[in-house]
Amino acid sequence: MFAIGGMGTALLLLIIYLGFYPLYLLSIKDISNGKTIIEKVTSPGDNLWIIFINSVEGLPVGDHFVVNDNYKITFTETIYQAPYAGYIHQERAKVIAPRTIKISSLNKPMEEVTFYAGYTFKHMLFLNGNWLPLYDVAQGGDLIQVKIKNGSRLALLLKKIVSNE
Repeated sequence: MFAIGGMGTALLLLIIYLGFYPLYLLSIKDISNGKTIIEKVTSPGDNLWIIFINSVEGLPVGDHFVVNDNYKITFTETIYQAPYAGYIHQERAKVIAPRTIKISSLNKPMEEVTFYAGYTFKHMLFLNGNWLPLYDVAQGGDLIQVKIKNGSRLALLLKKIVSNE
């Protein structure tokens, strides 16, 4: 048996503490095929835009989500064309360009966001302004899930070591 000095014990305790310290992960998965699109440490203020073509009207829509202080995904605003489409909170609608409406201050916390990846018109995802390659993993018709998960640094490290994704 060997002895660990005071400094070694403190270092070991620090490593254990940091390894099990809780993290919040933004997880975007293709749950149709069980593959991860992205899973990364998130913090309040991180934002995600989901841009798509409305299947009924054939016009663009942008939905904006932000991670709030309680680590919940919050639906904050939507921007779309076709003002007759009947989106929520029409009383907050503001025309920002010809035939283009923005509804802000929605602030609806959500446990998760799901959508089906488009076949013809592809969805685009932007996380903190950076494009995410959704269709490198998913294909049209796949169910996509966005949620915040609890984790730890140790679990994240182990997943990266043993994952084949």
